[in-house]
Amino acid sequence: MFTVEPMFSANNGVQSTQFRQSFVGLKGNWGEVTMGRQFTPSYWIAGYADPSWAADFSMVNNMEFFYASYRVDNAIQYKTPSFYGFTGRIMATTGVGDSTRAGRFLSTSLDYRHGPIFIGAVSELQYTRDIFKSSQIHSSRDNYFAAVYKFGGFEPTLIYHTYNGYYAYPPYVAFNSQGWDAQVGARWNIDGRSRVYVSVVHRHDDNNKSISSATGGVIGYLYGLSKRTDLYATFAHVKSQNNVPVAYPVTFQVYPNAGQNPSGFQFGIRHAF
Repeated sequence: MFTVEPMFSANNGVQSTQFRQSFVGLKGNWGEVTMGRQFTPSYWIAGYADPSWAADFSMVNNMEFFYASYRVDNAIQYKTPSFYGFTGRIMATTGVGDSTRAGRFLSTSLDYRHGPIFIGAVSELQYTRDIFKSSQIHSSRDNYFAAVYKFGGFEPTLIYHTYNGYYAYPPYVAFNSQGWDAQVGARWNIDGRSRVYVSVVHRHDDNNKSISSATGGVIGYLYGLSKRTDLYATFAHVKSQNNVPVAYPVTFQVYPNAGQNPSGFQFGIRHAF
């Protein structure tokens, strides 16, 4: 098995230098092993409970994951076969390849699926080089719990996340903090064509120095023109409690300045190839 997912800008068609995913693997009755750039176990746990399915205005992506990883390079992952509804994942990365722990990432997850029920938990540890003092290596720990229950076409979702440590996006952003956040939302497939979703995230930061406690929400509507083509409209807003250097975005395509409480509206058409 192999997967290659290139990315390009919908505005001008320019291809990104980095792939969304790029990995190879083996699959059998014993499970599957994949190697390369790929989604982390937390993506499959928290991402499944994201009512927007990780859309551009996703509050799960933009406020809960924020600068925690949900895709990593040079990763090896083992996924177990399903056993009475339980599936496990273990992931590790090689890091940057020097004698330090910089870039190393470790993750373990367990989820349960049976009928309308989904429950999952994951714990992840990452080592990151200080972007201002390259001799220093910091760590961060993220834990996620997610649950979904399906009532026909209606699915309420819940995510709880704790974070503690150093987070960075070189060379632009770096901060050290700890706290928790929670997401409550739902998605509703009304009639097979019309679909709506709503998601609200509250983030509680213990320090409120680099990042702030905040609440954000998104609501979206999709209408299926065909099996592969949708019209969509989305509105999102984030309200921070404090004026801090690192703000939460509605979308990472347009990053807010310090102290801003951004809002965003999207409408358009998308086609799956």
